[in-house]
Amino acid sequence: MAVLRVPNNRLRELLREAEWTGEQLARAVNRIGTESGCVLSYGRASVHQWLTGAVPRKPVTHLVCSALSRRLRRSVTLDDAGFGDSQPVLPPPEFPPPGFPAALAGLASAAVAPDRHGYLLPYQPPLVGGGVTVPTGPLPVLPGSLIGPPVPTGDEGPPAEPDMLELLLPVFSTIDRVHGGGQARIALSVFLATTAAHMLSVPAPPVRRAGILGATARLCYLCAFMHVDDDLNGLAGRYHHLALDLARLAGDTATQAMTLRIMATQAYELGHRRQSLRLAQAAADCRISSSAPRLRASVLGQLALSEAAVGDRTAALRHIGGARDLLTDVTGPPPPVGDYHRASWDHQRALVEAELGDPARAIELLEVSASRRSRAESRSRAVVLYKLAERQLAAGRVEAACATWHEFLDVYPMLTSRRARTARARMPGLLLPHRRRPAAHHLIRRAVALGPR
Repeated sequence: MAVLRVPNNRLRELLREAEWTGEQLARAVNRIGTESGCVLSYGRASVHQWLTGAVPRKPVTHLVCSALSRRLRRSVTLDDAGFGDSQPVLPPPEFPPPGFPAALAGLASAAVAPDRHGYLLPYQPPLVGGGVTVPTGPLPVLPGSLIGPPVPTGDEGPPAEPDMLELLLPVFSTIDRVHGGGQARIALSVFLATTAAHMLSVPAPPVRRAGILGATARLCYLCAFMHVDDDLNGLAGRYHHLALDLARLAGDTATQAMTLRIMATQAYELGHRRQSLRLAQAAADCRISSSAPRLRASVLGQLALSEAAVGDRTAALRHIGGARDLLTDVTGPPPPVGDYHRASWDHQRALVEAELGDPARAIELLEVSASRRSRAESRSRAVVLYKLAERQLAAGRVEAACATWHEFLDVYPMLTSRRARTARARMPGLLLPHRRRPAAHHLIRRAVALGPR
């Protein structure tokens, strides 16, 4: 750490304004670090060093500012916090966001080298008012970006068709479902910053342009999903906002609903429950065709979970039941992104039951969801399995938890997913109190032997 010669009185004043102790700030920074793909273990002593003039490495300086921004409900810059930079942690909100090609180029640069763009890593809970999500604004091409905006060459050939983008959706989606988001998120982000960005920047007839906007929105949705799977939640949030804005420009209400729903899911998973409910309600307010029962079911299912998370039992049970009923009308092949089926519903219903205080029923439903997941959904099956194992262990079912974790480890080697790596790394610590049991001892040895991927 680089040490300054003067105490950091600006940071001390912000701590006083936030009514936080050093330990509370450290915990907030560690939590945002986890959201941002950084494993941190700061404590009160670290904050004391910062107050006496030490400057943490980037991107930790940005995480400190993000923690204080959330607490104080206003933007805190590095300069405000005494870290010597007047750049805001997050750009000021702007809507509608200008410069999609430049925004995609900046995000691709951050996807390739997250440590070089620390101020983008913290997750910023979306603001929702009057049914409209207020994004944090897309970013311009940043200084030192690895990827610049597309530059016309004068020999562009025939105009590109939206079909080309649509053809890539199932390709990237299959990689994500089978191997996890870390396998192809950089490739997709670079494709969006080059080919898709160029298509967005050239003139096209209205119908073709709407098709390009909608297809690019769905690719951004998928790219966001991949970044969530790799615990890069701040970058994922930026892609979510781009997906939502592109879908609005295209007049594509289905993709708007799908994006708002997944934004609600992300907010829920990261503990922002009120924001999750507002986003889920905004998704439910979108006009969704009766010919899209999967999408309508997924929106109702997330709405139910968000309602359960804030204690609205009656609404949660009504909406989760409505989601199940809609699945009876499902026919035809699944969509390339945003699929929702009975195993998805079982998973969601399990989380609803857990929120409503029935952990035993939650375990039963997670068991059913895991059994219904196909081999083509390796990553989703792994997510359900580690959630199930942790709940089985919490319920005192050590042998069952060990068996479930073995199933998780069977899938784990084929995944490139920081979520999965985090679950594997957490497993030995959870089993430590039971290490004298043969099943737990064998499982710990197997997990340690596999190591991080």
